[in-house]
Amino acid sequence: MPTEDNASRIISNDEATTSNKHINKVGYLGMLAVDKSFRGIGIGTSLSIQALDRMRCLGCSSVVLETEACNKGAMRLYERLGFIREELLEKYYLNWGDAFRLRLWFC
Repeated sequence: MPTEDNASRIISNDEATTSNKHINKVGYLGMLAVDKSFRGIGIGTSLSIQALDRMRCLGCSSVVLETEACNKGAMRLYERLGFIREELLEKYYLNWGDAFRLRLWFC
């Protein structure tokens, strides 16, 4: 049985690339999971905001992620946070499901 202590997880990182002597750090949101019994009360939003704030503080210029195209809840969450659909990735997942690559640019 999940408790408030183990009902959610988020995995993220950042990576630096160099082009024309300019270092560009891009954050990556790898996974966000909230147990079904704890959804709808803002845990996913809170975790996402914390990860995004951390990536911004680390100097990332943007954050990217992929989510299943059919995952309407995730799409709503990320678009509410300011992510835009950057690319449709056909048959991206092992089950041949499509994904959207989303990006959030920090100003």
